Amino acid sequence: MKRRVAWCVIGLALVLGACETIPIASSSSTGAIPSTSLNLGDWRRANANLVAQHFEREVGGRYGAGLALTAVSSDLRRNEFTCAPNRDDAGRGDPPEQICRKTITVEGCTHTWQVHLYDVDGNEALARARALYDRRCGGEGLLGGPG
Repeated sequence: MKRRVAWCVIGLALVLGACETIPIASSSSTGAIPSTSLNLGDWRRANANLVAQHFEREVGGRYGAGLALTAVSSDLRRNEFTCAPNRDDAGRGDPPEQICRKTITVEGCTHTWQVHLYDVDGNEALARARALYDRRCGGEGLLGGPG
């Protein structure tokens, strides 16, 4: 009987050990951009709001404040985004320094991801990144609303 209890305790310890969460460092804690691809999530099947929320979390965890803007835009280009300086400064608010965009059209729907990169006082260091997602299908408008 004692032997069975001991084996059960060992088995339970192994099962619980397998369920332990191992933290993964993000760019904000290490100062480096992960070498893995930017995960866009299940954009083909999930609703647009869930895709947008997932993308916001990914961008926020990947690009921490203080990173060089050139490093962030280079990483986005590796992930098939097109980046360009923001030329539309209408004198309102704090415009992004760069806008990076990726568009995929599949099965009559156009999916567009954007990352707006803001710098700190013109010093080419990332202050923040804003992630945006839009999906248009057929005659729909923004995020599936009326066109």
